Amino acid sequence: MLYALAAATAALAAAGCGASSSSTHARPTPVVTPARPSGTAPAHGVPALIPPANPPARAVRAPVLTYHRVAPLSAAGEPDLKVDPANFAAELQALHAAGYHTIHQAQLFDALYHGSPLPPKPIIISVDDGYVDDVRTILPDLQRWHMVATFFVITGRMQLPGFLSAHQIRELDRAGMDVGDHTAHHLDLRRLTPQELRSEIAGSKHVLEAVLGHPVYYFAYPFGTFDTTVVGAVRAAGFTLAYTTAGGITESTASPLTLPRIHVGRAETPSRLIGLLGHGQSGYSSLR
Repeated sequence: MLYALAAATAALAAAGCGASSSSTHARPTPVVTPARPSGTAPAHGVPALIPPANPPARAVRAPVLTYHRVAPLSAAGEPDLKVDPANFAAELQALHAAGYHTIHQAQLFDALYHGSPLPPKPIIISVDDGYVDDVRTILPDLQRWHMVATFFVITGRMQLPGFLSAHQIRELDRAGMDVGDHTAHHLDLRRLTPQELRSEIAGSKHVLEAVLGHPVYYFAYPFGTFDTTVVGAVRAAGFTLAYTTAGGITESTASPLTLPRIHVGRAETPSRLIGLLGHGQSGYSSLR
């Protein structure tokens, strides 16, 4: 057995990221840090996203959209987490027509900490869980509109059917996409021991960095759940930006490890999605 959490992982994989953590989680004993994958990528330069010692109090209007699967309703997972492929393509077209510009995590970081300018109507598209949809459907659609996205992958699923392999994760990276960490086994992090927590967060980060050959600075909480201990572990692991499932369209230096996102479900339409984002331009504000 590759991981001690094979049973829990399989159950969560079938349910998807949005499944209730209380119904599927049992404390794993022990959590094993995933082995370093073979065929790791050579290191290459990426921006070092290290916040200054005394960061400015600054907020940026940059909505972050959250997708999970772009797949037919018959595919595995919760229905609301599976956006129809035709609808996803229409949503990207609507974003383009409305003048939205997708940005990288490094651009958000620079805007927050250095006041760097962003394009008009900036947004981040994020995709959780690391299904093969990411390279088969989502990536080609993004490239068609010259867009970028952040893919949060679960490193303990790289050898499971239906999920991204290490090679496919590198494919996203080489295509100019951002790749972030979504833990090793997608558990409710609040329920873990300190050792388990380090394995799920810092251990998973180590594996993903070995796959990519460069540092990884962004993280998404499984189920969106966290507490002060979990946030501390994310900070200690070296993550700079971390995302929840709390709704919101403003990111700030006041809470860089609990940033909000907007869930995009199966029932969303292109016009309603544009409505969720509002009509404001990018802007900055000082926090008080």
